[in-house]
Amino acid sequence: MKAVILAAGRGSRFGGNKDTQKVLTEVLGQPLLERSLATLREIGITDFVVITGFKAEAVEAFIRERRLNKLYNITIVRNDEWQEGSARSVLAARDFVGPRFLVAMGDHLFDPESLRGLQRVRGAFIGVFDSDPKYVDIEEATKTLSHRGHAKKVGKGLEEFKYVDAGLFICTQEIFPVIDKCLAQGKGEWNDVKREWLKEHEIHIYDLRGAFWLDIDTQRDRREAERLLLERLGRPRDGIISKYLNRPISTRLSRYLVTTPLTPNQISFSAFLFGALAAFLFATGQHAFLIAGGVLAQVSSLLDGCDGEVARLRGEGSSYGAWFDAVLDRMADALLIFGMTYGLYTTLKTPWPWWLGFLALGGSLLVSYSESRYEGAFRIPFLWDGFGLPVKRDARLLMIMLAGLFNQVALVLLIIGVLSLAEVVRRLVVGYYAQVPFFNAACRRFRILKGEESAHQTLIPYDREEGEHLR
Repeated sequence: MKAVILAAGRGSRFGGNKDTQKVLTEVLGQPLLERSLATLREIGITDFVVITGFKAEAVEAFIRERRLNKLYNITIVRNDEWQEGSARSVLAARDFVGPRFLVAMGDHLFDPESLRGLQRVRGAFIGVFDSDPKYVDIEEATKTLSHRGHAKKVGKGLEEFKYVDAGLFICTQEIFPVIDKCLAQGKGEWNDVKREWLKEHEIHIYDLRGAFWLDIDTQRDRREAERLLLERLGRPRDGIISKYLNRPISTRLSRYLVTTPLTPNQISFSAFLFGALAAFLFATGQHAFLIAGGVLAQVSSLLDGCDGEVARLRGEGSSYGAWFDAVLDRMADALLIFGMTYGLYTTLKTPWPWWLGFLALGGSLLVSYSESRYEGAFRIPFLWDGFGLPVKRDARLLMIMLAGLFNQVALVLLIIGVLSLAEVVRRLVVGYYAQVPFFNAACRRFRILKGEESAHQTLIPYDREEGEHLR
């Protein structure tokens, strides 16, 4: 299915630089047009038709200069009659789309997770609507009155309504004669087309049910979008250290990093390098170097959150990126524990530190492995009961920092090893009882109440230990 992205309008309410096309305005370092492309690619769209009009040369130059055709298969169609309205822009795509296509407003932001099932909906005209809008100005939005899952009436001035129009549609070729009819009557807006369509047909409703989406109409909307995007970077499955210490710092770093050319994978590798350097400093066994190593371990922990945050902010998530990050994390963990153990051994000149290192390394790896293997076997996320000992990577790296600051390497290795093995045993016990239907259902209700799972959730791959969805 192709997606038609409307990038032709002036956006008179947006203000700012009058010589700038609104879809080229950056939100956290990424232009709106590029965000739209990334979001739609995440839900399986591979071919795009970008309709230009106002400042067409600037939009077309942007696509060339950013080499977006290397990432997306883009056909550029210029609409010289863009002033007639958005319906004219949709009509301009007639010769470039197949029997069924998607229409997207170039200045809207969406959470791709909320759109996963959109392409499976059947119908000649499907609209994405929201029955519980949380992030948009309802006064300025197009409202919809419905009956049995279909739009009945649309318009900005409706006093009685159930849904708000989110600006995303799936259409068939049947829409083009309706557009022709509207234009012949001097009606050039997309809402005019919807009203004309509803005289003889239905618009099927795809309900977002309060999911994140925004219509960037003003500079205030842009600032609010940046605030909300950063606020949403936290994950329900974050460990206690990530939630209250790392995220508040890493999101500030990510706000800067997202404006740089650094890729998420490069940030992942940088986090690994900091961890490896910390391991080398711990291996010296000298307290001054232990302090520096502990600080670098925590820096590595912060950067380990930034790679996923930058990927989500840019819409650059990939299975490879999540796997690459997870492998580097395990390598850094192993190096850190080896460095701590070797430094302790050279200082004390006794073999027992190797036993502590083996205990800590085995426990750390089993925490991650027990989670990933459970998902692989049962195809559901782990930690059904919402409890667990503080042994996820964020907590372990904080302990390692404290080990360096206070020269308590042996104690921290022991704590990491014992707590990790205790958590693995707890998981084995809970995993056994999770096979009991009543217990499993009760745990799922608990996760839904905590916001860790939706009532209609399907399995979404995630970084097993960090609990992060694929970047």
